Amino acid sequence: MLAAPMVHAQSVAAEVAAQQHRVLSVDARVSGRLVLVDGTGKRSSTKFLVKTHGFPDGVRLLEELETPQPVRILVRLEPSGRVTARLAHKDAAGKWLTDSAPARLSDAMGGSGFTLEDLVDEQFFWKDQAMVGRAPCGPRQCVTLKSVAGAVDHSQYGSVVSSFDEKTNALIHVIKTVRGSGVVKDMSYSNLHVSHGVTAAAQIELKVAGAAGSSLFVVDHGTAKANLTRADFDLGASTLEDPNHKDEDY
Repeated sequence: MLAAPMVHAQSVAAEVAAQQHRVLSVDARVSGRLVLVDGTGKRSSTKFLVKTHGFPDGVRLLEELETPQPVRILVRLEPSGRVTARLAHKDAAGKWLTDSAPARLSDAMGGSGFTLEDLVDEQFFWKDQAMVGRAPCGPRQCVTLKSVAGAVDHSQYGSVVSSFDEKTNALIHVIKTVRGSGVVKDMSYSNLHVSHGVTAAAQIELKVAGAAGSSLFVVDHGTAKANLTRADFDLGASTLEDPNHKDEDY
């Protein structure tokens, strides 16, 4: 039997640090469609707008979904890896009101297979990280890391296996295993675009093992240089869209 190749702790730390930097340096605004595909192939879609920016105290991500009852989601990822989420809904007068209690990270996003926690890559901030290896994934050379959640990591997932492009650090494939139930979620990233030197997928397809259909997160327009400020992450703002900007990078 061949011995497994030795993986130096320094190389694991370097790969984790590169992913943490990617997550914490984000400054993007994208719009698109959340698409649900049922077992017969029938599709239904919901429009979304997402803003996300890395601040000194962590990443903020604000999403608005144009569901029959519009909802806003504010997710915060602290440098420690702690993730929290808040929701806001419109009242009868059209004013946005923030829910009194924090949202559950395992709540589904617009009835899809994506949950609130799937909006951020907090797995790279967990303490238990291991190198799975390097291998081609299509035309790209990928690095694969396995992240295991500890007792202090309040995640619905017990482990996450992430494969990303070795040159650009863009995610290509992610497999998440739910704690307790062992349910596996498979996420494939495709249609990679480059915006202001940042490579990211314009489509993420999520499939749940043993379940029919899939969920698609499709970006139609966006930019990786949105110049966002804290004011852009106000759950109660009258609008998330700036009428004076046009995103032409996607």
